[in-house]
Amino acid sequence: MIRYIFIGAMSALLCIVLYIPSRVGPAEFMQVLRDEHALASEVWGQETADRILARMLDLQQASAMATPASAAAPAAELASAPGGAVDAAMAAQVGQVGTRLFSNPYFRSIDSLFALVSYRLCAALELLPVLAAFLFAVVLDGSVVRIVRSKELIAHSAERFSASLAAGILLGAGVVVAWFLPIQLHPMVVMAALLAMLFVTSRALANYHVLR
Repeated sequence: MIRYIFIGAMSALLCIVLYIPSRVGPAEFMQVLRDEHALASEVWGQETADRILARMLDLQQASAMATPASAAAPAAELASAPGGAVDAAMAAQVGQVGTRLFSNPYFRSIDSLFALVSYRLCAALELLPVLAAFLFAVVLDGSVVRIVRSKELIAHSAERFSASLAAGILLGAGVVVAWFLPIQLHPMVVMAALLAMLFVTSRALANYHVLR
């Protein structure tokens, strides 16, 4: 069941990335990003919202620098080489085709979609201190429950382990899928979903049993 949830989430992500940009324009993605930035300013404060935006811009810039477009040889150098006139004409034609391809609305929508996802990912990074503290608490609680059950000779529940782990994966996959949707996400909803994911995962830890 866990494998099916993972495969379903990856399939949903693939369908969203390929289909939604063909139905939603880049301006709509940018409007959702502006709305979420304004909402983050109200919930977390202007300073935190600006830090999220700055981190997103740095991430976009780093991504652009990590995958630079291949530089075409200057037309003068190609023309001076043997058979350079043909090479220059072909290079110019290929450059025009690439420009037309990546400047069409579909690819611009994909760029806007990933800008929105980058902003949401950077916003989630602001929650790391809260999530780390909660993770430590629930892991400690789950470990204590396992120790107490072993002392009391209470059998661990394989059904609860599977259900809790599946619920945790489902919540995590739901958050990731929601990040790719062109709808406004409230930051508190995302935080609640991530906290719930950590909690049910701790229940899986409490019921984990190694077969010997």
